Amino acid sequence: MNKSPAQTKFMPKNLISWFFLPLFLLLVVFPLIALAWNLKPDGIVKTLKDWVFWHSFGNTILAAFAASVMGTILAVGFGYYHLFHRNTITYKLANLMNDLPIAIPHTVAGLALLLAFGRKTCGFISNTGLAFTLFAVVLAMFFVSYPLSARTIASGVDGTDREMVDVARTLGDNPVQAYFRIVLPLMGEALFSGFVLAFSRALSEFAAVVMFGGNLPGSTQVLASYVFTKVEEGELEMAVTASVICILLSLIIVALLSFRRRKYA
Repeated sequence: MNKSPAQTKFMPKNLISWFFLPLFLLLVVFPLIALAWNLKPDGIVKTLKDWVFWHSFGNTILAAFAASVMGTILAVGFGYYHLFHRNTITYKLANLMNDLPIAIPHTVAGLALLLAFGRKTCGFISNTGLAFTLFAVVLAMFFVSYPLSARTIASGVDGTDREMVDVARTLGDNPVQAYFRIVLPLMGEALFSGFVLAFSRALSEFAAVVMFGGNLPGSTQVLASYVFTKVEEGELEMAVTASVICILLSLIIVALLSFRRRKYA
């Protein structure tokens, strides 16, 4: 029996209402509310007075910023290959590897970084190589956040007018000149979005940072590992406070990105 247009229109709408909204509220919104609900004044005071927290906060911002800058710069190079050399082995390999840091467990990423830049290969730098230093934290954050910059900038390249590039080439620009003179100036939004997305991802990284950078209070500890340490120590109220601050940072970043997109829409 054929259903009337009214029935066909009615059913999907109700299915979405019945499944999406309750599950979204339960699985996404409710955990955040539960976290905020457990925020206690004593925990706020103790956390804000803890110099280790502020050191972890500073490490997080500094390392995430440095990792995002590195990721954006490298992503600009990937964008060049994405525009001019899609049929090369270099591009195909880079395109494949760009998604790998997202797919593999980040403990594996941390171990890979430890073996690549630790004592065995970089022992001439220190007893631990580059491991368990703030630079190791930056590298770990870079490793997991770079793919977001690469994909965003590649999308920005796809959105540029190829005819302008072709005109620049006919006027004598080589591919590198055309890319930097024509394409990049038109990709301000993509560059900004790629940086912000990488920064937000770097802020939240835990496993790779702990494996390669360590969790040394006052040295390489970041906010994510600070929360983990406080939970292990039984300082749940301090862990909740630090977690809420992490969420507020993320909200600021998301709001900034959303505002920027609306501005250029």
